[in-house]
Formats: sequence, structure tokens, C-alpha cells
Amino acid sequence: MSMNRIYLWVATACLTGFWGTAQRHEIGFISGGVNYIGEIGSTQYIQPKHFDFGIIYKRNFNQRVGLRASINRGKLSGNDANATEIERFMRGLSFSNTYTALGLGIEVNYVNLPVGEFGFSWTPYLHAGIKRMVIKDIYYNFFEQMARANGKKLTLSVPFGVGVKFNFGQYWVVALEVQPQFTFSDNLDGSYPNLDKQPSAQQFSTSLSNDWLVFTGISITYGFGRLPCCRE
Repeated sequence: MSMNRIYLWVATACLTGFWGTAQRHEIGFISGGVNYIGEIGSTQYIQPKHFDFGIIYKRNFNQRVGLRASINRGKLSGNDANATEIERFMRGLSFSNTYTALGLGIEVNYVNLPVGEFGFSWTPYLHAGIKRMVIKDIYYNFFEQMARANGKKLTLSVPFGVGVKFNFGQYWVVALEVQPQFTFSDNLDGSYPNLDKQPSAQQFSTSLSNDWLVFTGISITYGFGRLPCCRE
């Protein structure tokens, strides 16, 4: 066999190993705390208040880039009693809401993370995506300080953020992340209801800025799939 043919077989084997990494999967759990930023209550950006939990799946194209999908549930609330602004504190409104979210996004590692190899490795990473959220449609009647619910509605959010991953042993990956989410709704808190649907409701948001959610938490995933035969 000629040397050129040998080089061709080696290159093919290495390329197969590289794309074997691309077929590596991770599945596990994600949980943490979530807080809302809007027209009711505290204006702190990162103040985990309620529990958010779900299932996360990742497909790694290589050791740097991968897709992620998740489904999670959580709760959000706000109370003007916790506000530092005098107008909010004196107003005295409060609400509670729940959501279910289905998300799809991308992760980019700062350095290679060789999931499937023995030993310890770690890397910072960035992530961004989009989520489909089902939330309660809430509103305030005049002279009432607690929000009411009137069915559910659909909205979207754009999550993005930073984190750090740790690969333990051969298959386990632990990731810590902060994930702000810009939502396409200004009524997570009941401040901007649909007046055609609820003519008696208060509408006190200016709608100049939509509501935000901030997730701070941890995921634990197990990697599986075909191991590479060659290294990058």
C-alpha cells in the first residue's frame, strides 16, 4: 500500500473521530433561582427568589460549539413592600405568576471541553437562544392590590448569558450560569393587561420596557454517544 493511501486512511479515521465528537449528546437536569424585573416590587437585577427546574439536552458539534434544548417550569412574583422606591412602596401592589418554558439555543465554549475523555477540564462559555413561554394572564381590578388571573397566554423570551463548565471524570458535566431573559411581554406582573379582554383592569405600565427574568443556577448532565478515535 502506498504512503499516499495510508495518509488518506489516517485522515479519514481522524475525520470520522472528529464528527464522532459532533454526535456526542448530553442530558440532565437544570435548576436554580429566578427573579423578575418589572413594574412591581424590587428592581434588583440578580436576586434569586423562586425555584426553577427542568430537563436540559445538549448536542455538541465539537468541543467548542453545541446546541441546547430545555423544558422548565418556575414561578415569579413581586411585592411593592420590597421596593426601595417610595412610590412603589406606598402603592402596595403584589402579584404571583407561574410559567412553563420550552427553549432552544446555542453554547460556545471559550476553550475545548473534551467530554468523554478521562480527567478534569473546565471552560467559561456563552449561551443565547429563544424560549416559548406559557404564563398566566393576570390583571389588577381598580382598588385591589392583589393581581387576579384570567386564563393563560403565550409569549416569547430571549435568554442569553455566561457560565462556567466543569467536566468530571469521563462523562459528567456540571455548569453554573447566569441567564437574563428579555421577554416579549410587559404583563408578566399584570401591569399592562389587554383592556379589550378586561375593560375593568388597571393599566399603569408605560410599555416602554418589557419585563425581564433572570435565572441563576446549575445544570448536571451526562455525556453519551460515540467516542472519537483521534484528537483534534
